[in-house]
Amino acid sequence: MPKFYTVDRAGSMNVNSIFELSTNYPEKQMWTVDGLYDEKDVIARIEQFYPKGLSTHGIQYLITGGIVIFEEGTRSPLHITYTEPMIEAIFELVRKNEFPTLPSRMQSMFAWLTLEDARRFNESVGNDKSIFEVNSNNAFIADQNLLFLGASVIGAYELARKYWSGDRSNNCKLEAVIPLPAVIGNKI
Repeated sequence: MPKFYTVDRAGSMNVNSIFELSTNYPEKQMWTVDGLYDEKDVIARIEQFYPKGLSTHGIQYLITGGIVIFEEGTRSPLHITYTEPMIEAIFELVRKNEFPTLPSRMQSMFAWLTLEDARRFNESVGNDKSIFEVNSNNAFIADQNLLFLGASVIGAYELARKYWSGDRSNNCKLEAVIPLPAVIGNKI
């Protein structure tokens, strides 16, 4: 079985622990728009699209990561946040439409193909996180450098298509998209 290496940024992994999908959404902070949709609408849509639940990554980008903060009582944006939620949304739409048999990023964990790559990533986030092995026969290998919006919406669709097709950029940075549940292996 192929072996991958994941960096425990949340400090929540233990040897032989199982990373699973979660359906425990109400305790998570949900972003809603008054008068347009509420928490019940959010949960209903998640249950429609992901009946088995979401990964921690999925919860972060579908539920707790805000996109636009509006001035109270208006539709005037006060603050536009990160682009990552939109990247995830576009890539997920392309996956569902063109590559439905590949694992959803919203229901997966991520790992590096080599220990050296995991160590480099760990250094980039402070070098104080633990690294664990993860074995998976179902991992999808993709170029993480394709995960951006590009120069236009259609460009973002094209990058997503290339990502899910398994294309590689000139300076590819490979990641393993590992569908859950997954068993955490040895600590390095």
